[in-house]
Amino acid sequence: MNSDSTTFNMREVFDNVLIKLRELESEFQENKGIFLTEYDLQCLLFRKLYDLFSHNEATFDPQIKGSPLHTEIKFYDENGKLMYRPDITIIRTENYSIIHSVADTISFKDGTRRYKDVPSKGFEFYGDTIIIELKLRRAKNGINDVESIKNDWGKIKKIKELVERGGSKAYGIVAIFNKTDKISDNCLEIINELNNLDQDIRVNYYTGKYDPVYIDL
Repeated sequence: MNSDSTTFNMREVFDNVLIKLRELESEFQENKGIFLTEYDLQCLLFRKLYDLFSHNEATFDPQIKGSPLHTEIKFYDENGKLMYRPDITIIRTENYSIIHSVADTISFKDGTRRYKDVPSKGFEFYGDTIIIELKLRRAKNGINDVESIKNDWGKIKKIKELVERGGSKAYGIVAIFNKTDKISDNCLEIINELNNLDQDIRVNYYTGKYDPVYIDL
């Protein structure tokens, strides 16, 4: 799928992201040293998602072209502070501007109006979104941190609530990659529980199935 940003179905894109994550898991199992850091994971997923989109689509200001696919975008919290920063975010290009605000305007005495300048982050956006949080566990004892999983889900849930308060739609994915296939029963239970709370937020577990091998010197 190579989607036109003005027409693509966000739910369809969400489903395709989940497919790409499973493809990445297969690559991880075949090439167990592919991720040395969580940033490696982010870069390789970005590469796989890149071909889903056109990257020269009109933004809010049609003369400026842009891409739906981005990393480290900050979202405002309920207090108007830039507190939330997911690993990967997908937004429609026509919903963001690098020139000015997309919502706030200034009125002048002569009756004219113009948009306010962009905020400190250098752009502003609104509308439907997909939020992806990535975790990579490299330790031999695998995954047993329940609170970390709950915190990532909670962050996405809060962003989703704020986005949808404005009438838009948000989807979220917590993708947990594990070097081994060791995961505690508590973690599996909380993943199942979270996946039953909101069908638009998926918590998925992926494994490299690495079994440590010790070489005598």
